[in-house]
Amino acid sequence: MILEHHAKMRLAIELIARRARISIVHQETGLSRPMLREVYREYHGVPAPSGQLPGLGGAMMGTRRQQLQASLFAVLYLRCGGNRLIRHLPGHRTRSIYAAIEAHDQCQHLLGAGRSLDMTRCWVASCDLQVGAARLISCLRCEVPYLIADQLRFDDGCPICALYRAQRAPTSVPREAETNGVATPNEASARTLLLPEERGFLRWQGRLRPPPTRGRQPVHAGGPATGG
Repeated sequence: MILEHHAKMRLAIELIARRARISIVHQETGLSRPMLREVYREYHGVPAPSGQLPGLGGAMMGTRRQQLQASLFAVLYLRCGGNRLIRHLPGHRTRSIYAAIEAHDQCQHLLGAGRSLDMTRCWVASCDLQVGAARLISCLRCEVPYLIADQLRFDDGCPICALYRAQRAPTSVPREAETNGVATPNEASARTLLLPEERGFLRWQGRLRPPPTRGRQPVHAGGPATGG
């Protein structure tokens, strides 16, 4: 019992350190909310925020950039063991929150704290993936996996292709950024999706470039010569 309580407290502190909502910490640990609020205040020096959690079904993806951030989290979540969790193999519940924490931390490292999903939204995204309210699909054009959900506020197209189209718009790129080689916000967000294991991500290294066309090679009327 003592070791179990100690493990719950360690998990609670890990989540509180990442500013997860108290309701999430309570659900994952079973510890009392008043005690968790005291821990939050002692750790951060401010009261724990209150309010309703984002709903399931993609409610945390209100913009293309948030969809891009959620897509990166989903890819990392699967690599941290989420594929095992979603298939409900033995032990999936005990690993679920730890996979979400690890993927959240990797997103923070790749994107920076100001451009990645917070722990609360990462937790909601992991729940979406587990219950099937969101899923990863691959873009037919750029081959990059991205996240779609049941209740998206926009079409379920690829966020990288959408940001690329916005980047190509004449008024979307400041002239000084274009001439000085400075990455714009949309470009920087897409560029952070560079992950060596996924060959589709390599296409977006450096400045955004259109994916190569895959037109068929012309077939000559006579066809190749065959030997007798």
